[in-house]
Amino acid sequence: FGFCACAMPTSPDKTVPAPSENTVVSASDPSVPAVQSPTTEQKITVSASGKVRLTPDKVTLTFGVTTEEKTAELAQSKNSEAVAEVIRVLTGKGVEEKSLRTSSYSLYPMYDYSAEGEEKIIGYTARNMLTVQDQDIAELGKLLSACVEAGINNVDNIDFLCSGYDEAYQEALAEAVTAARSKAETLAGSAGRKLGAVISITEGWQDTSSRYGTRTSDFSLDEGANTAYTVPIQPGESEITANISVTFGLE
Repeated sequence: FGFCACAMPTSPDKTVPAPSENTVVSASDPSVPAVQSPTTEQKITVSASGKVRLTPDKVTLTFGVTTEEKTAELAQSKNSEAVAEVIRVLTGKGVEEKSLRTSSYSLYPMYDYSAEGEEKIIGYTARNMLTVQDQDIAELGKLLSACVEAGINNVDNIDFLCSGYDEAYQEALAEAVTAARSKAETLAGSAGRKLGAVISITEGWQDTSSRYGTRTSDFSLDEGANTAYTVPIQPGESEITANISVTFGLE
């Protein structure tokens, strides 16, 4: 028997022609390598802030009366009398009742720990805190003096507020945009590029602690108010800050 070894015909190598300018390349064709298209949107994002200083012209004051007595009933009674007198003085000098609110009230025992291993109640403390809102800073010193004469013995907090906050914040926003553009132009120029149009602006966190809201009352002490002294008050300046993030295109 004879054996014949026959060579099987081989297929010629497949050559994938390069796509012409008008050729549509399908990514679903496994014989065609993926083509990465260049990124068309080139941009730069910067953060900036603007600051405006403003002198406060309004104030919210928190103060109160602390009373210590041997019994809870007596502490509460004397404290209530003292607070009622303070309210009478304030309303008598022009503070509207809607500007007054009770911010906290507490009644708790006082202990004597001198005896070893023993707690002994020796009395009670009553504390009533009031908040007076929307007052002019120019009258704050006289207001404090009048309240002390009326019986307050605890000043807890003074918040200085700005009635011109909203206008100042708009100025700070404008300064922040100018600062953002200046920063972006420096970065783009250093990279050999030109700054394009604004793509987006995002406003950042805003501290509104010094913002004065709706005015609820006018306060004025009489010219002949019986105040032995006036407490000196220095409001200083409040810093109004606007924070933004801006994205520019690059050319």
